[in-house]
Formats: sequence, structure tokens, C-alpha cells
Amino acid sequence: MAKLSYIRPFGIVCLLFSLLLVSVQTATAKSSKEPKRHFDGIDVSHHQGKINWSEVAKNRQIQFVYIKATQGTTITDEYYKRNICEARKHDLRCGSYHYLSSKTPIRAQFRHFYRTIKRYSQDLIPMIDVEREGVRGWTRKQVQDSVAVFAWLIKKHYGKRPLIYSQANFYNSHLAPRFNQNFLFLGKYSAERPSIKGVGRHNIWQFSERGRVNGIRGFVDLDRFMSGTSLSNIRL
Repeated sequence: MAKLSYIRPFGIVCLLFSLLLVSVQTATAKSSKEPKRHFDGIDVSHHQGKINWSEVAKNRQIQFVYIKATQGTTITDEYYKRNICEARKHDLRCGSYHYLSSKTPIRAQFRHFYRTIKRYSQDLIPMIDVEREGVRGWTRKQVQDSVAVFAWLIKKHYGKRPLIYSQANFYNSHLAPRFNQNFLFLGKYSAERPSIKGVGRHNIWQFSERGRVNGIRGFVDLDRFMSGTSLSNIRL
């Protein structure tokens, strides 16, 4: 009995040590698959609330900021004017984006966007945000034709083709390969970078929707240049 009482505690200790070792190895393997937190830019909207841009600007990783300006024909993001003014005041390079809607005419949406953003306050080419929820009810052809009209109007008024943002899966199912030669800003929240159907490449990867940046309460999207793209490629 004396020998048995010694073996049991020793066995329990060995078992606990083995479980601890397995958990550490599992956590290490999991963390190795997560994307590194290096990023080059952020994109923001009213979802981030009131941003302290003086604090954000202290982050040396941030080379660019895309700010939501408009949606449809009547919605202007409630923080747009403050965000664009404050971010540029703190020497951040900024661009504006429009959230595409299937509920109103495309040319009217562009007019709303054009009247809202000021050319002199734009450092970066405009961006079209094309998301499944926003264009619900449109066929694939309607999505493509609408994006084509909006993109043509941006090229006409600003002299450069726009960035096109979409989640990678939705881009491949509804926009590829027609827009593969545009600058593409694709969202995919995993360790594996996005790929596109057909010949082409994505230029910016939105790799996280749960980033943390000083000056912003809560989460913010983190973005990374890809395929040799740099700030000079998206300047207006």
C-alpha cells in the first residue's frame, strides 16, 4: 500500500505534464498559421466611431487610410468629413470609397459620391466597395455592368481607374475575370492570401477585420500591400 500511494501522485504529475506539453504544442501550431500582424493601411467608417487621429498617426506602419464616404444616393457616412479632415491633418495619406447599392441608379450614386468627396482632399484613387449584401437582388451581369459604369465615371472625372474592393469569394463569383486588370483590394480573413480567377493579381489584402490600433476603439480592418504594390501605385 505504501508503494501504491507513491505511484499514484507520480502518475498524476506525469499525466498533467503531458497534457500541458500537448496544449503548448497545439497553441504554437495554431499561432504559426495566423497571419503576421504586419500591415500597411487601414479602412474605416462610422463603425469605428470617433477616432483619435493624432494617436493613429503615431503608428508608423500605416501608409494609407481608406475612409467610407457614401452609400447609395442619399447616405453620407456620419464621420466622413471629420475622418478625412483629421486624418490628413495628421499627415496620413487618404482615399475615399463608395458602398455600392442595388437599390438606386448607378449614375445617381456616382453623383452623390462625386459631390461628397473633394478632389483636393484625396491623396489616393477612389475605391468602389462591392459587397454581397449591398448588391443583393442583382444578377452577376448587373453587378458587373454597374461596377463598369461607376468605374468609367471615376476614370472620366479623376483620370485613373478606381480600386475595387470585395471579399475574395464574392469577387471570384461575380466580378472575375472582367475586372482583373483593375487595382484589386480583396478581403480574406485567414493565413492564406487571396487568389483570383483568370489572369491578374490582387494588390491589397484586407487580412483582418479584428485589428487593434491605438486611437480606435474596438476593431478595425487591417490591410497589406501585395504583388509588389506600393503607395505610389494608388496615388491619385
